[in-house]
Amino acid sequence: MNSALSMVKCFWRFKKRLLITAFGCLSAWNILESQQVSPARSAGPAHSLRAIRNDATVELIWKQRLAAVDGSPGERKLVFARICRTISPDISAASDRGVKCGESVGRVGLRRSVAQLAAMAYEKKSSEVTTRFTDRLPENLRQSESLQFAVYTVEAVDDRGQTAGVSNPAPVLLTPTPAVKSLHSQLDSRGIYLIWEDEIRDHPEGVEVDYRLARREKGSGRRINVPYLRAVVHLKEGDRWTAVDPSFDWGKIYTYWVTPVARFRSRNGNVLSEIEGEESSGLDVTARNVFPPAVPERLLALVGGGSGKKFVDLVWAPNIDKDLAGYNIYRRETGGEISLIHRGRTSLLSFQDKDVAEGHAYFYCLSAVDANGNESAKSSEVEAKVP
Repeated sequence: MNSALSMVKCFWRFKKRLLITAFGCLSAWNILESQQVSPARSAGPAHSLRAIRNDATVELIWKQRLAAVDGSPGERKLVFARICRTISPDISAASDRGVKCGESVGRVGLRRSVAQLAAMAYEKKSSEVTTRFTDRLPENLRQSESLQFAVYTVEAVDDRGQTAGVSNPAPVLLTPTPAVKSLHSQLDSRGIYLIWEDEIRDHPEGVEVDYRLARREKGSGRRINVPYLRAVVHLKEGDRWTAVDPSFDWGKIYTYWVTPVARFRSRNGNVLSEIEGEESSGLDVTARNVFPPAVPERLLALVGGGSGKKFVDLVWAPNIDKDLAGYNIYRRETGGEISLIHRGRTSLLSFQDKDVAEGHAYFYCLSAVDANGNESAKSSEVEAKVP
């Protein structure tokens, strides 16, 4: 009997705990559900707005300080951010915060998930949220031949239709970018040459056209921008561009991309706006070294001797090819055929020929050899007469 009574008491204690737990969870859920996003009391409008144009699209990135609130009367709850685009021919006017909105091009919801709101409420502090929006430019704006800018602003709107203020303006340049055509490559001992063409375009005053060069080594997931030497030739049918990449390694395979860039500069040369055009298709280049190193220079021959033994000392200037493996030294006598007498290391810039005889004249020259076995032409001969 006592045992049965104990079991009943245990059951009711367990059931009571379940009810308390369920009620607590439900209360917490209701609190979380009632929370919404509000502008932080110390915050102004959206700020740090940036506009990045890539051909036909403009990516907008900005920050907005928010806080979680409990929905008490009088609290403002942000609902969405309105995106505004205004066309202006003057970048100085475009930078004026008082510029009027020409067209609303979209909106972004500012509500946050229950988990985000709970975290914000738990920390009891404002949170700065980064928000993004992508605007696609219509064709007529992408092909503008006159100097124009698209000026973007962001305006946060609350549940009463009131604004929390307008962000800083972010202008982007509106001008067509040239297409990369006929991209191909040529190898040279000094670097990888990338060559392409673009159409002739008359750009507004102050707009300059340039290109970015990127590459990725085969087997690597890392793509890097490459500083390069450049040249452009203006032809009747278009401009011919050349980019020289001197920072490669022989024996490797690279994929290259070329991206056109248009910039607008201020009178003192500062870049005020920059846009990227459509990137080229990838071009694979195998850096196969079939080029001999440079011919060694400044070879000197000095006759010496001691203890009745004669010799000829040879010295020369270093070769600066980065894949240099060594030097070959050649010798001939008057009227004789030239022959190889020594294969040297890259670190050795001298050689002593002890196999000489008195009363003979010797003619020396040398060549440079790289790691792939490519040999340069022979240097000019120098004469050494052994007395």
